[in-house]
Amino acid sequence: MAQIKAYHSKDPDLTLFLVSGSVSAEDLIAAMEAHYGAEPSSIAVWDLWEADLSGLDMAALVKVSDVASGYARNRKDPRTLFAVKREQEKPLVRLYEKISELRGSPISYEMFPSRAAAYQHLGLEDPFAAAPAARKKSA
Repeated sequence: MAQIKAYHSKDPDLTLFLVSGSVSAEDLIAAMEAHYGAEPSSIAVWDLWEADLSGLDMAALVKVSDVASGYARNRKDPRTLFAVKREQEKPLVRLYEKISELRGSPISYEMFPSRAAAYQHLGLEDPFAAAPAARKKSA
């Protein structure tokens, strides 16, 4: 079972999801339901460095994509960035991006080799480098 922790920032309007362990579609959907419904942000960064996505198949990716698309209406100009370290995870993330595109998702997706690279691409410093405990929420 995965552990997903979410950190929220109002300026910039961003949610960071730190994912570790073996990930299921249900884990990802629960995190989206808990955070996109309550505290939607325009930018989401999913740090998958410690995640194992090998249990996700095509049906799971479609299910997650459909749920993410449904929550996109709560996000202004929705953008999602993935930080992916392991080579075996990258094809699954690319497949997820393609599925989402083909199913008409309004979310812009991008993949980076690290969270630092994702923040750099956004022109941001790490908004959570010294995050107070009050910002921390777990899914």
